[in-house]
Amino acid sequence: MSEELQEWRKCGENIRIAREGVEMSVRELARRVGVSASHISQVERGLASFSVPALYNVASELGISMDSLFEDPSQPKSQSNAEDEQKAADGQLSLDDAGIVLRKDRRPSLDLTKGPTWERLTSRPENGSEFIEVIYEPGIDGANPPSDLVQHTGREYGIIIEGELSVQVGMGFTLLKPGDSISFDCSIPHRFWNATSAPVRAIWFISELAASEASHRQGSEYLHVY
Repeated sequence: MSEELQEWRKCGENIRIAREGVEMSVRELARRVGVSASHISQVERGLASFSVPALYNVASELGISMDSLFEDPSQPKSQSNAEDEQKAADGQLSLDDAGIVLRKDRRPSLDLTKGPTWERLTSRPENGSEFIEVIYEPGIDGANPPSDLVQHTGREYGIIIEGELSVQVGMGFTLLKPGDSISFDCSIPHRFWNATSAPVRAIWFISELAASEASHRQGSEYLHVY
């Protein structure tokens, strides 16, 4: 089995476990996210993959974090980050074993349908946030952007490490070059694509907490004014 299919088998199994955990049928999940029930079934068995919008929709409908889909469901759940980090601080665990350091060759990854490759930059899922490197290969979408825009919970921060990435946020378009950065509310429809002949590498951080705090501040300002 290829490494790509192995990663999707883990992801599909996690989706199945989450779906059964909320007692939702394959047919119902398919209806909610707008794909066929057979495709859901294939993904759960590691025989197919999702596009970026579909994967975000599935995670949202099942109430799970995106980075939890990278986990190996056959492995026992580890202790909390805080417990292991304290053990490392006390000299009982190495920084690697505590999950403080993640080596490049051990990054969990996902290759998305007609889209980029995601590599998680944390050893375990983080509470309310995602930290990932994304590789956008050339020639996938050409000069045309992907047809579907993405919306999800959180606030997104990114920086381009290599290549040039086309970006749409709402009705705005721009081109990000190495060293350029971006931040925006993820609930605004958005999409990224590589219209060049060279790969693009970008680092992204998505924080649900930042979005919640922003909403709280806006609500407080509204109450203060009125």
